[in-house]
Amino acid sequence: VTNYRELIAMGNEQAHSQDEVSFSNTDRYKVANTELGLLAIKENRVVLMGDSITEGWNSTNPGFLKETGFINRGIGGQTTPQMLVRFRVDVIDLQPRIVVILAGTNDLAGNTGYASIASILGNIKSMAEIASHNGIEVILASLLPAIDY
Repeated sequence: VTNYRELIAMGNEQAHSQDEVSFSNTDRYKVANTELGLLAIKENRVVLMGDSITEGWNSTNPGFLKETGFINRGIGGQTTPQMLVRFRVDVIDLQPRIVVILAGTNDLAGNTGYASIASILGNIKSMAEIASHNGIEVILASLLPAIDY
């Protein structure tokens, strides 16, 4: 199987039965997001949106997150379409001043099937446009090229 369309054509029940929550894991930070929504201070919030590289800050250097107050919303293995689906609940609804987006490596690895460069870029642009439209400053991050995952 080389892409999502082939997977669907094969009649894979899992591909047909995925809903928003199972596809994008929108419930992953549900409790934490609710708790953050109760806090009064929002003007300096920074949300980190990404995959396992972003999520890794929780274990690699947890002190950094506590010291800065950055909110980590990385989920390992995620691709840009999954991040785009959960962007509202994990970024917009938290009303940050800044969002840092690091995305695309898992798309290239094919984690959710084939993804063209244009679709990856389109998903990242969509996240940036949604953030900008909501008055959130966008910082796009990138990794140096890798030969293997």
